[in-house]
Amino acid sequence: MITLTRRYFQCRCGGSDGSYAVDDLLGITSRYTRTLQKHSCRLAADVSFAATSEHLHAMLGVVVCAETIRTLVESHGAAMATFQPRDVASGQEFQASEGGVEFTIDAGKVNTCADGWRDIEIGVFQKRKAGAPVSLEDWDEQRLPAPTARLAFAEIAPSKMFRQCWREWLQGLGVAHMADLSVLADGASWIWKSAPRVLTGCLETLDIFHACQRLKQCADRVFGDSTSVSHAGYERGRGLLLAKGWAGVCEWVGELLGVDDVGERERRQKATTKLVMYFAPHVGRLNYAERLASGRAIGSGAVEGQAKTLGLRLKARGAQWRIANVNAMASLVCVRHSDQFEAYWSLAA
Repeated sequence: MITLTRRYFQCRCGGSDGSYAVDDLLGITSRYTRTLQKHSCRLAADVSFAATSEHLHAMLGVVVCAETIRTLVESHGAAMATFQPRDVASGQEFQASEGGVEFTIDAGKVNTCADGWRDIEIGVFQKRKAGAPVSLEDWDEQRLPAPTARLAFAEIAPSKMFRQCWREWLQGLGVAHMADLSVLADGASWIWKSAPRVLTGCLETLDIFHACQRLKQCADRVFGDSTSVSHAGYERGRGLLLAKGWAGVCEWVGELLGVDDVGERERRQKATTKLVMYFAPHVGRLNYAERLASGRAIGSGAVEGQAKTLGLRLKARGAQWRIANVNAMASLVCVRHSDQFEAYWSLAA
């Protein structure tokens, strides 16, 4: 076994900073090696800074305190936020990947020091080949091919600011025609106000699982919570929604209100009115039958999964964040769990 010692040299006159003379030969350009920094970021994207410190000591035999790791990791996170939309290599790989372009959007929550719980907006771009056509009866058994490329980003910002970066991302990913872009999201109004303005001409689809949740709530209000009649009513409504979209919603509402008893009809109308008010802004986004027939996604699961991943890291017990650090950590988590992690470290100093 060979034991190496690094010797630190510093001029006694104090005219310059000291250094380890062998670092240039070893390729060490900062106090911490590139490998240590990379592993710190990889771990800290998933677990706390204290746990990262513990894991580094167990796996590499390196002792670095949690506060030092926090400072190091957050500085890389801030650099990643700038790097992400301008990453040429990942953009070229995305362009070369096969499949249609999907953009899923959502928001989560994070506890901040100054303002309490704040919304954090999240976006995921991915490419995916079309799967096999699926019948309306078997829609919930649809198994889509895995994405061929995937990039995620997130930040605390007003929706008007968040949507401003979408075009920059799309330019870097080589998406020139909005008609080639499928946007999938839940019913949040800020998303569907932003998408037509910034991504004019894109294909918009309301997430099927949020849509079904609204159908289930309506059926429970009309027939009683979790009863067999309620389940049958929900199945009927879901089938009509998948087959006919908005026309199917209207048909189901007509059936629910088609009772002779005036009092019962008025009671049901409270539930159906809420349902209609939810679906009315999304008339053109209920294209499920068409998308299933062409083997394309009808759910926004990609961004839902990313939101959960961010939540696990940012909403740890007792965690509170400065806003700038939230955005840095959000970028770190997104880079770690997308196709940009290795691209970043190929350029990072």
